[in-house]
Amino acid sequence: MRFQEEFLGSSPLSNPKIHLVQRTTSDVLEQADALPFWSQDYTQLSKGTFSGALNSVTYKGVQLFRETMNRVVDQSAFAPADSYVIGLPTIIEGDATWGLLPVKENSLITLNKNAELVFRTSNLSEITVAVISAQRLEEYAAQVEWIDLHKVMGNVKPVELISPEISTRLLTSLVDGMRYMSEIQDGADIQQMWRHFEDDLMITCLQALKQANSSTSQHFDHRVHRYIVNRVRDLTLSSSGYPLTIEELCITLHISRRTLNHAFIRVLGITPVAYMRNVRLHRIRAELQSTPHQVRYIASVAAKWGFWHMSLFSRYYRELFGETPLETLSRSRIGERH
Repeated sequence: MRFQEEFLGSSPLSNPKIHLVQRTTSDVLEQADALPFWSQDYTQLSKGTFSGALNSVTYKGVQLFRETMNRVVDQSAFAPADSYVIGLPTIIEGDATWGLLPVKENSLITLNKNAELVFRTSNLSEITVAVISAQRLEEYAAQVEWIDLHKVMGNVKPVELISPEISTRLLTSLVDGMRYMSEIQDGADIQQMWRHFEDDLMITCLQALKQANSSTSQHFDHRVHRYIVNRVRDLTLSSSGYPLTIEELCITLHISRRTLNHAFIRVLGITPVAYMRNVRLHRIRAELQSTPHQVRYIASVAAKWGFWHMSLFSRYYRELFGETPLETLSRSRIGERH
């Protein structure tokens, strides 16, 4: 992972300058690249034209961001190394899972340091999140709350229900912090202003973590299901020109068809066949966008990823992305010239 390698040196979260990103996107692959300092892979699952937005501000070991998307997307991501992720789902319309667990209203969503995030969004979703240097938050927890944050995080599930009062306070801290950090300018008084905001954010995050329910769950079962999905993805990408059949998948993974289907319905809400098709369509889209002037025939790119029936391929592509392959290629060629 490119960003992960960078973080092994000095973390960009520690940059003394404010880093600000405000973007709207019309493509799921563009959305995956929009969030700075993260390494992400997005697969659009629901059909239709994609629309997304991202606001991110980063300063002195803290990144605050809000991400909005209008389609169901399967995300695999890594946060900046040695950092904790703590936040809230501010819009969830439909079923969604974070860390393999269902996301509900007043849910606290977290990601332990150096862990992989798996997030299946709802059809309309928005998350508001703080990414905090692990060293800074652990030191604050030990000095102010007298708690071992490493142990606390080990007992907190990726999704936990917290009280509306704590949820509202955390959301207020995150939203006010994003607005505050977006508006302030580097100056002599920034350090004093920052100290008070950071203190409020740290306290609020720790209160939410302490309140989080640490009861046991069926998380192990979810991990097994996600493992199956990930293996199918790997097998799909490694056999691009020859899409695997359900029989071949079951034999390779040593599981029954029922287990395979159950895993996909539990994790993503779609069949394995639809998922494999979407993964291959994303690879084609990425090639049409990244090297448009090297593409002589769209049919050749489609065939490379196992689509030989062009009218059927075009229909699948248009249904998923809201435009034809030719429209993607033409737009990418125009963009490359400018």
